Amino acid sequence: MRGSYRFCDRQSGVALALSLLFLLVVTIISVVAASNSALGLKMSSNMQDSYRSLQEAEAGLYGTLGLVGTAQDPFSAGRPVERNPFEEATDHPLRGLADDDLVDVDVFLIATDRVCPRPPSGRGGTSVGITECDYYRVMSEHEDEGKARTQVEMGVVKTNIGSNR
Repeated sequence: MRGSYRFCDRQSGVALALSLLFLLVVTIISVVAASNSALGLKMSSNMQDSYRSLQEAEAGLYGTLGLVGTAQDPFSAGRPVERNPFEEATDHPLRGLADDDLVDVDVFLIATDRVCPRPPSGRGGTSVGITECDYYRVMSEHEDEGKARTQVEMGVVKTNIGSNR
């Protein structure tokens, strides 16, 4: 029996030190992987918010264009210079959005009765004296507090046939 105790006295604890070092390396790798995973999740969530915000701002633009020819036509004569085309509409194209109250659309009249853009060369003809154009700027903004904010602008040219200066 005395011999077996002598064997334990000669142990230096190398196995214990190596196993603790191995556990430390595995723990560090696990912590780094977990933090990278959390960062990737936050990045994908922010991208999703950004894409949704862009789509809803664009829906504001296309919804405004969808009002052309209706009673709320934002590009018809007699409309205010700056206005939200959906403020008086009870049933407008943005009602289908998840958060339509976060989309703000404004239509600005830039210029009236101006020369229209010329047709591409080679098509012939001219519209000087026959048509004039009104120029508008449509600005749509989606802002979700604490998340994404997107602003999209579009220029609109409305042709008026038979206008007089």
